[in-house]
Amino acid sequence: MKTVRAVRLLITLVGTVLMVAMFVCIMPALASAQKAASIGKSFAQKLVEAAQANHPEVDEVGISMYTRRGCYGIASTDKSDIGEKCERDDITPMQTGKSHVEKEKDGFDVSIPLHDSAGKIIGTLGIGFKTAAGQTAASVTEAAQKIAAELEPQISSKAKLFERSE
Repeated sequence: MKTVRAVRLLITLVGTVLMVAMFVCIMPALASAQKAASIGKSFAQKLVEAAQANHPEVDEVGISMYTRRGCYGIASTDKSDIGEKCERDDITPMQTGKSHVEKEKDGFDVSIPLHDSAGKIIGTLGIGFKTAAGQTAASVTEAAQKIAAELEPQISSKAKLFERSE
């Protein structure tokens, strides 16, 4: 009788050890699969990267907008800006519909309203321009508006900016 109990206990322990081992082995695979599912860039991130690639006069491009958590940077060629709270120069164009231009030592920073394809303001497009001869606040604002005009027809809605793809 004691032998039967000992065998049952041994089987239970071995079964438990095997289940724990399977769990330990499967968890990294599940975590990896979950991570792989969220790896794709957002549509907004693809837009800002394409804008920078197509415009050598630009050193940074970002999109900020209001989300359920407040106003945040949702895409940027400067990865440290993604998820950062909006600054006043990001918020002003969304609220007023007017551009904000700031002269920096290394060029100009321009923030302009970003519209969806229907013309509704959905956020702010921030663009950093490298220093160039003859550059003025008016010239960089005009250049920023041209870049926005390239992007806006591709944005069917605010939600489109958050879509992920490979």
